Amino acid sequence: MAKPKKTGRAADSVEKVYEAVKELAVEYRFKPGERVNEVELATRLGVSRTPVREALNRLARDGFMTFVPNRGFHARDITPEGVQELYELRAAIERAAFRLACERGTDAEIAETIAIWQNNSNLGPTTDWAKVAEADEAFHIAIVTLSKNRRMLSALEAVNSLIRFFRRIDLESNRRRGGTYDEHAAIIECLRRRDGDAGGELIERHITLSSAHAVEVTKEGLARIFFGRPD
Repeated sequence: MAKPKKTGRAADSVEKVYEAVKELAVEYRFKPGERVNEVELATRLGVSRTPVREALNRLARDGFMTFVPNRGFHARDITPEGVQELYELRAAIERAAFRLACERGTDAEIAETIAIWQNNSNLGPTTDWAKVAEADEAFHIAIVTLSKNRRMLSALEAVNSLIRFFRRIDLESNRRRGGTYDEHAAIIECLRRRDGDAGGELIERHITLSSAHAVEVTKEGLARIFFGRPD
């Protein structure tokens, strides 16, 4: 027998719960390895357990949760290897997409993409690194959008959600400060020239984390989760 379709209201409820719980997971409001209490979460969101369970199942498929039979859902763990793997995946997607962007993007689209970074990423003594991270993500998404490959874009959006917490930490690190701007300037020049090979190589080097830096980012992430952000 076919499963009955959800009503529009039920589907909306599941989607809203999914987005709310996903935001908590993205920002590590659940500590790594922590068991997620479905009853408490349902009460907190003012919904029944059904949409919460559906949302958690989706988040497990998306990599934000793990499900252990008879033990329930647990928040994803953090390891340097896991962080590095996500950045390697992101680099591979963006390198391939950059070459397609140079072939398929119009002059107007390329100009709009460049403006996303240049108009929203001022560097100064009072730099808001959270806003820089947002501009950075938007700029890289725009480049992949130029590829006109929807599957690449969807894959990058999924990876971005999984690394968003670490992206801010990475950009704030001494290794990245200032260097991000120089690297973006070089990437932008390649995009203007439609040099897919050189730009793709630059973007891969720009994104990929070394093992040592992945350890540094992971340690800082764990410190913020368990002890709060330093003043």
